[in-house]
Amino acid sequence: MKRQFLAGLMAVLTALIILPVSAMAYSYGDANTEDVAETFKLVQSSIGNGANDWNAAEGAYQERRAEIVSHFGEAVGSTLDANFKAKDSKAVIANFKGVLVMNLDRRFTYAIQGIDDYAASKLLLAKAKATYDTLQPYMGSGTADIEKAFDEALDALGNPGLFGVGKKPVQPDVFKEKVGFIYGKVKPLFPYQAAAAPVASSEPTPVAQPTETPKTEPVVKSEPTPAQEQPVLVEKEAKPAETKAPDVAAAVETKAPEPSASASASPSPSAAPTAEAASPTPAASAAATTAPAKAADTASTTVKQAEPAKEASAHAPMQRTDKTNSFVSIAVIGGVIVLLGGGVWFARKRKWI
Repeated sequence: MKRQFLAGLMAVLTALIILPVSAMAYSYGDANTEDVAETFKLVQSSIGNGANDWNAAEGAYQERRAEIVSHFGEAVGSTLDANFKAKDSKAVIANFKGVLVMNLDRRFTYAIQGIDDYAASKLLLAKAKATYDTLQPYMGSGTADIEKAFDEALDALGNPGLFGVGKKPVQPDVFKEKVGFIYGKVKPLFPYQAAAAPVASSEPTPVAQPTETPKTEPVVKSEPTPAQEQPVLVEKEAKPAETKAPDVAAAVETKAPEPSASASASPSPSAAPTAEAASPTPAASAAATTAPAKAADTASTTVKQAEPAKEASAHAPMQRTDKTNSFVSIAVIGGVIVLLGGGVWFARKRKWI
């Protein structure tokens, strides 16, 4: 009798410990919701199916925009910004569905990378399932196969069990196969169309229109030309004054070379303006060379700005949060200890042990 009672008590305690663990292991956890999917639902209800509440839709989007950009890149945020600015409800909803497909891929990717962490992988799979559940009403046939693939992917994660009880091994290859099947079925149904605005802004920048080389030439020519005329006229007026002075004084012809010397010296200023007129052309050429260099710099900056967008399309890692309730865990463990201790105390009091 004593042994039967103790055996029954141990069986009940073991069942209380094992059954809840196995039930939680093969469910999608708590009511896990995907924030991006919830934002899409708000946008869809605000501007979809004939609705026209753009303020509510844009407010919901702006609240989630930073997270979208951190996960999928600035290009995705710019595309949605352009769609909202144009108030194109079809483009907004279609591209938001494309963002949900990106989010599905992100969850699958990090679940595969951390498949050895059972709790984290199960949470990521639950997030992916919540994303899929949001897209499922817009899909046609074939959803039954996808639901089955989710169940098989969850089973492939295995089960660490409790103290080795109920342990199942992880099957990484099966998990990759199932999530790949799901993603391959969902992605073609919701294409993402990037906005054309970033492409248009990047093309005009390398064009050499800002140089405007013909405009620099007349400006250079107009400025030195009056400088050439004024000194030449003054010199011509000064030259006759010098030549008339020797005629009045009836000087010897030997003095004629002197004005000739001055005349020989006079072309030098005229040559100087010509040299000055020629000198601005290198400045214009330097300006012409610097302008394409600036255009090339702007083109390189646009290319550098495009590269982070490509890198961001690789999806930023998920910000993991531990949703384990430590109080519940401590309470469960404490309850088990109290029950075991109480059973042992009761058995000793009855002198069964």
